[in-house]
Amino acid sequence: MTIEKQALSPTPRSGDRKAAHEGPPPTKPVVIWATLGALLLAFEAWIIFRWVTGPFFVRVQPGPTQPPTWMKVELILWQSLSIPVGLALIYWFIVRPWRREGRVGIDGILVAAFCSVVFQDPLSSYGGHWFAYNTWMFNRGSWVNSVPGWNSYGAPGAMLSEPVLFTWAAYIYIFVLAMFVGSAFMRKMRKRFPRVGNVSLIATCYAVMIVFDIILEGVIWMPLGIFHYGGGHLGIFPNTYFKWPLHEGLSIGSVFTGVACLRFFVNDRGQSAVERGIDEIQGGQVKKFVIRVLAMTAVVQGLMFVGYNIPNYWVGTHPAAWPKDVQERSYFTSGLCGEGTNRACPGPSVPLDKPGAGHVDTNGHFVTGDLPVPAVIPFKK
Repeated sequence: MTIEKQALSPTPRSGDRKAAHEGPPPTKPVVIWATLGALLLAFEAWIIFRWVTGPFFVRVQPGPTQPPTWMKVELILWQSLSIPVGLALIYWFIVRPWRREGRVGIDGILVAAFCSVVFQDPLSSYGGHWFAYNTWMFNRGSWVNSVPGWNSYGAPGAMLSEPVLFTWAAYIYIFVLAMFVGSAFMRKMRKRFPRVGNVSLIATCYAVMIVFDIILEGVIWMPLGIFHYGGGHLGIFPNTYFKWPLHEGLSIGSVFTGVACLRFFVNDRGQSAVERGIDEIQGGQVKKFVIRVLAMTAVVQGLMFVGYNIPNYWVGTHPAAWPKDVQERSYFTSGLCGEGTNRACPGPSVPLDKPGAGHVDTNGHFVTGDLPVPAVIPFKK
């Protein structure tokens, strides 16, 4: 009888004892990134809902100044063509490979992640205004004043605008172009100099991305009047509406470099470091695609926030004086300052204009805001 009981109670194998001791397997990094991406998108959706259903969802008018005819024509073209180009890229890199192969490669995952980066476009003005879009373009204000703690002035119809027919798709096709240019450069460098280290490779790519931005923004977009960086520092053509500040290239160049690296540094399965471990996830291709996109969204938006918005937040809180050429054009001031308002435009001598707080008017006088100025409390004697 004793022998039978022993036979019915097999000795645990060493592998079973090891598994019981170790517990459940650790969470894959791709799942952690995907969770952060899901939380981030949920937060952004909440902000967009607050904007669309709130008082700030109104147009910021261009004001009395009319852009020249040539500028109106090209602004219409940018707005008309941007969304079709963005949708075409989504089809080419996501829909097309999915239909042909039943899966999406690294390019499609990156394109999907780029679709939400536009949310961060205006956030560098969180502490103070230093740039603005041309309000002649279609807009309904922007979501910035719906962001909790937003610390720059804005009122319905007088706020930082977002030309949504342009910027959403622009973030897709410009980031796609940057990732191809950057990764192609690094591939050629690696072929030409096989012994070059990764640090040197990334550093030279960064230099190329700065030049890329000079051409894109400084040479093409800004002279066309799409936006201005009036409060930027160390500007090329500093007295014009198309002043291009050096820190713009340094900051956005770091983001472009990061995106290029995500595409270039992949394993033999074509997966970036963000996606490692996805093959161990149980489920079909749809589930894995969603996890990969959410993970990549967290990383790409992290690059944008750390590489661009944090350093340029400092610019917003320490702006240079907006050039006269900007202030003369009402479609560039967004109703934030200058003629037609009781607010001085940003500059070193102008205090930051916080919502509800007092501000300096166009005559240099202090104007009390909605919040009362605190009274002086006498010392105890």
